[in-house]
Amino acid sequence: MAGFLSSVRVLDCSMLGPGGLAGHLVDFGADVIKIEAPGGDYVRQMTWPIVREADGTENSLMHLHLNRGKRSLTLDMKKPEANAVFEDLIRVSDVVIEGMRPGFLAKRGYPFERLKELNPKVVVCSISGYGATGPYRDLPSHGIAYDSWSGVV
Repeated sequence: MAGFLSSVRVLDCSMLGPGGLAGHLVDFGADVIKIEAPGGDYVRQMTWPIVREADGTENSLMHLHLNRGKRSLTLDMKKPEANAVFEDLIRVSDVVIEGMRPGFLAKRGYPFERLKELNPKVVVCSISGYGATGPYRDLPSHGIAYDSWSGVV
């Protein structure tokens, strides 16, 4: 895809809302590789409507929207061979998006310092619902939680 980000490769380690960021980068031409755990991203089957694609797979409309244009790769980060692939991807990526709970990548052996060691030019974008510090940092955060906190629900 052509676009002003056509020379940019993004490694997307996120689910749900934060995945939308990389979706926008795809819209501008970036090559985005979404890393999924074994079993895939649960958003694929999370919400209605479920769409049957030409190849027979079924995915939720939310998954198709948030992950449009991305390539997906399943990696079991508990296995050394998966970590070797992940490290190779970091070396050739311009951006790593971490869109899980704070410290997700660090817990898997990839704190910021390790990412920079593998690729000194990489830009790391870490997104979390309640920030990286503070009393709520480890709470799961999704749209319904924000609606509840704000009094909308």
